[in-house]
Amino acid sequence: MNRSIFIVALLLLPFIGKGQNFMAWQLNDRYFSLSLGTGQTKYFGELNTQNKRQTDFSHGTLSLEARLWTKISARTTIGFYQIRGDDQKAADQSWEKERNLSFESNNWEMSIQGVYFFRKYAGIYNNRWKFDPYSTLGMGITTFDPYTYLMVQENGKEINAKYSLRDYQTENINYNKIALIIPVGLGLKMKITPFINFNFELAYRYSFTDYLDDVSTSFPEFIDNKSIQYQLSNRRRENYTENEDAWNTLIPGAPRGNSKTNDQYLFYSFQLEVFLTGGKGKMFKRS
Repeated sequence: MNRSIFIVALLLLPFIGKGQNFMAWQLNDRYFSLSLGTGQTKYFGELNTQNKRQTDFSHGTLSLEARLWTKISARTTIGFYQIRGDDQKAADQSWEKERNLSFESNNWEMSIQGVYFFRKYAGIYNNRWKFDPYSTLGMGITTFDPYTYLMVQENGKEINAKYSLRDYQTENINYNKIALIIPVGLGLKMKITPFINFNFELAYRYSFTDYLDDVSTSFPEFIDNKSIQYQLSNRRRENYTENEDAWNTLIPGAPRGNSKTNDQYLFYSFQLEVFLTGGKGKMFKRS
């Protein structure tokens, strides 16, 4: 009997060793994680007077995060997002309704952020908190190229043509296509498995431009009122007049936007975070 047990033990020894190696690999602390995120976007600017968020999934992000100290991580993020605004969604008989401007924009952003956790690191990723709230702050850049559509005649047919608003300088300003942003956020990481988190994050972006929507200052004066530039700049004549007093104010020199406030946007983001192997070293101080 003892001999049989001894033989079985010898046969199982290699598998026991492999099992120990697997557990060591599984439970070895992991300081790096990769996140994929998506969700809704809300744009704050002159063409969203109703302050509504877009109901479609209008952004996607990819982030790499490294846990550095007890309560601090570093994160780098690249993302793609869509924003839009339309005066036709403003209140009836409002000044914005008579202004009749609209835009859409497909933008890229990149940022570096610090992540502050409200709870101390649990000592090893596998024993992390089931619910881990955090805040973020950083710096980054965003691209933007607002465009719109205009009904024009082409080859004897009327078509709804797409135009880059920046290219036509609707306010006679040649603004840059890249702007600095300050990302600020609040989030909650939720442990799903030893290797995976599901996160929710409110990620606010303050931008250093008022031209995400191509609207900022005043209506310029144009020599040719039939040019595409003029038609994109002042679109009041396309609309049936509901508020004549407001309609009459939409003239050269009159306000077209509000240059005192820069445009901003907000992500309502859902993320899937996966912990990566590696990351051991003296630079990591988490206990």
